[in-house]
Amino acid sequence: MTMRLLGGILALCVAFLAPLALSAQTTIHLSPSGVGPNANAATETTPFRTLEQAVDDAKASTGAVLYLADGTYRLTRPLVFGPGNPPIEFRAMPGANPVISGAVQIKGWTLHDKTRSIYRADAGSSVSRHLYVNGQRATRARTDSPGGNIPAGFRPYPVLPKPGQPSYVIGGGIQFLPTSLNAAGWMDPAKWTNPREIEAVIETQWKMMSVPLDAVTPSTKGKPGLITLQQPGWTNANLYFTTTQPTNCTPGAPGIWSMWQVTRFENAYEFLDQPGEWYLDRTKRSIYYIPRRGEDLSTADVEMPVLETLVQASGTPEKPVSNIRFEGLTFSYATWLGPAAADGYVSDQSGFRVTGSQNTPNITGHNKDVARTPGNLRFEYARNIVFTKNRFLHLGAVGLDFGTGSQDNTITRNTFSDISSAAIQLGGVGAIDARPALPAQATRNNTIANNVIVHTGREYVDSAAIFIGFTAHTDVSHNTISHVPWSGIAIGWGWGLLDQGSFPGIGCAVSGMWGTYTTPTINSGNRIAFNRISHFIENRWDGGAIYSTGQQGQSMNDPLVIEGNVLDDKAAASGGNTIYTDGGSRYVLVKGNASFDNPIGRVNLGPPPQKGDPLSYLPEPSMLNVIPYGGDIGGCRTYGDIHYENNYWREGTIPLEELVIGGLSTLVSKIFNIHPPFDLYSTGGFFDVCPYTDGVVSYPTRLTYRDNHDILGEWEIPRSILNNAGVQP
Repeated sequence: MTMRLLGGILALCVAFLAPLALSAQTTIHLSPSGVGPNANAATETTPFRTLEQAVDDAKASTGAVLYLADGTYRLTRPLVFGPGNPPIEFRAMPGANPVISGAVQIKGWTLHDKTRSIYRADAGSSVSRHLYVNGQRATRARTDSPGGNIPAGFRPYPVLPKPGQPSYVIGGGIQFLPTSLNAAGWMDPAKWTNPREIEAVIETQWKMMSVPLDAVTPSTKGKPGLITLQQPGWTNANLYFTTTQPTNCTPGAPGIWSMWQVTRFENAYEFLDQPGEWYLDRTKRSIYYIPRRGEDLSTADVEMPVLETLVQASGTPEKPVSNIRFEGLTFSYATWLGPAAADGYVSDQSGFRVTGSQNTPNITGHNKDVARTPGNLRFEYARNIVFTKNRFLHLGAVGLDFGTGSQDNTITRNTFSDISSAAIQLGGVGAIDARPALPAQATRNNTIANNVIVHTGREYVDSAAIFIGFTAHTDVSHNTISHVPWSGIAIGWGWGLLDQGSFPGIGCAVSGMWGTYTTPTINSGNRIAFNRISHFIENRWDGGAIYSTGQQGQSMNDPLVIEGNVLDDKAAASGGNTIYTDGGSRYVLVKGNASFDNPIGRVNLGPPPQKGDPLSYLPEPSMLNVIPYGGDIGGCRTYGDIHYENNYWREGTIPLEELVIGGLSTLVSKIFNIHPPFDLYSTGGFFDVCPYTDGVVSYPTRLTYRDNHDILGEWEIPRSILNNAGVQP
C-alpha cells in the first residue's frame, strides 16, 4: 500500500515536471562583435555575431530568449517564423540599444559634377527606393517647381478603349510641350535618361498615385509629345470617371480622382537640383547625391535599405504562428520596391491599392478589390505576439503589419517615426476578413496602446498613422500621434457596400453593386480611447483625426466607442472632419472627446496651372478651393445610429457669404453633386457634405446628442480629459 502510494506520488511529480522540462528556455547571447555564425557558442562572453544564425538555433530549441548587446545587426535575409516555432523572446541587454537593420552602408563618395555639387558612389548590385544620410531621409530626385506649382506643359491625355475591345485598357499618356517655365535641366522629357525608371506622381484629395513611365515620343514643330506609362498602372490610375449629369450619375471621362494632372516626376539624374536629393542609376550601378549644408560624405553614415522585410511570421488557420516577444529593440532601414513595378502605386484609400488588369471604370472613387501595402515587419495568422518598448525608424512601407487571422497580439510602449506609409496596420479588407468562414480567420482581441507615433506617411501620403480593417474587440488607446499626412486613426472599410443590406455610402453608388450580404461583418466591440492626435491632414484633405467607414457593430450594444480622445491642430485650412464618420458609418458612440484648434478647412484641388502654361486645362478645379469643408463631426453618406455625448468641440458656423458661391454653382454641382446654398450643418453640428435619401429615409438617420459643449462659448475643456489622453506612465 505504501509503495503504491509512493509510486503514485512519483508519477504525479513526473507528470507535473515534464511540461516544465519541455518548456525550459535556451539562452542565446548576441553581439555585433561576436564570433562567427557557425561557432558553437552563444554565451555572454562568446556571443553569436549574426542574428540569422541565432534565430535558426532558437527555432530548433523548445523555447529561447535572445539577449542582444549594443550595436547594429545588419540582416542579409529576413527573420522568418512559421507554424510550430517554439516560444521565442528577443530582449535588449540592460542599457543596450540593439539596432536591427536592413541596410548596407554606402562609402567611397567622389565629386562627380562640381557645378551642381553632385557626388557619386558605387551601388554594386544593391537596389532601393530609399537613402539616409546621418539618419535623415534623402529625397528621390524630383521635378521641383517654384512656389509649390505643378510642372508646366504636362497634361494627362487618357484615351478610352473602343467599344467591343476585349479588355479594358486605357491608352494615351501624358502630353507635353517643353517650356521655359520649367528648369532647363528637365524641361524636355525626350532628353531624360532611363525613362522606365521615372515615375509620374499625382497627389489629389485623399489619394496619391505613382506610375512608372514606359516611353517618350518627342514633341515636334510645336505639337505635343507623348509620355506613355506602364500598364496596368496607367489604366488603374484612370479608372475613376467624372459624372456629366450629377442627378443621374452618368459617367463621363477620367476625372479628379484619376491622374488628371501631374504633381511631379521622380527618379531621374536630370532632376537632381536640390541639396538632399539622390538618384540611383541601376544601369550604371551608381548613386548620385547632393549633400545638404554641413554634410561631409567622407565621414557621413550613408545607409541604403535593401531588404523589404525585416521580420516575417506567417501561420495558417490550423497552425498560427505564436508566442514571439520583441522588447527594447530598434527596427530600422527597410525599403519597398513594389511601386517601381508596372502596377505602380495607385491608391484607393489609406495604403490599399488598385493592382492588376481585372479592374473596370467606376464613378464612385473606390474599387472593391484592393491590395494592402505590405509591412516591413509582417504577421499573418499570428497569436500572442508582443512588441513592447521598441523603436521603428526609417522604414519604407508600413512599419508593423498584422494581417488576416491576427488574434490576442499586443503592441505597447513603442515609438514609430519616419515611416513611409502607416506605422501600424491591423486586419484586412477582403471577404475573408469581413466574414471569416473559420474563427481562426478573424482578427480580434488585439491591443495597440501607449505608443508614440510621429511623421508617418512620409512617402505614401494617403495613409493613416494607424489603420484598422475588419476587426472585433480591438483596443486602440493612450497613443500619442502627430504629424500625419491624412488621418490619425482610420477604421473600417467598404462605405456600407460590404455591410448587411449593402448601404450605398459612396456618391453614385448603388446598393448591391459589390454584392448582397445577409449577415453583418465581424466589426464589433472596437474601442478608440484616450488618444492624443495632433497635426493631422498635413498633406491631403478629406480625412480626420479619427476616420471610420462602414457599419461598426450589430447594434448600439456593441458599437465602435470613440471616447476621451484629445484632437487638435488640424493643419491650417485642411478640409476634413475631426471625427469623420464617413460613408456607411453606423453604430458609433462618441463621448467625452475634446476637439480644439481645428477650424473649418477648405477644399484643396491643387494649385492652378502656371501663367502661360502651354498645356493648360479647363475647367480649372482650383477654382473650387474656396469651398469650406469639414467640422468637428461629419461625413459623406453616413448611415447614422451615432450618439454624441459630453464632447467638447468648437462647433463653429460657416458664414453665409462662404456658403453662396455665385458663379461656381454649376461647376460645384457637377463635381460634388451638391448645390448652393450648401446646408452642410445639421442642428447638432454634423457637417454633411453629401446628404443622401433613398426616397423613404433621409441619411444620416438617428444622430442623437446629449450634454455636448461649445468651447467657443462658456465651456473649457476639463483638465481631466486633457491629462488622460495620450501615452500614460
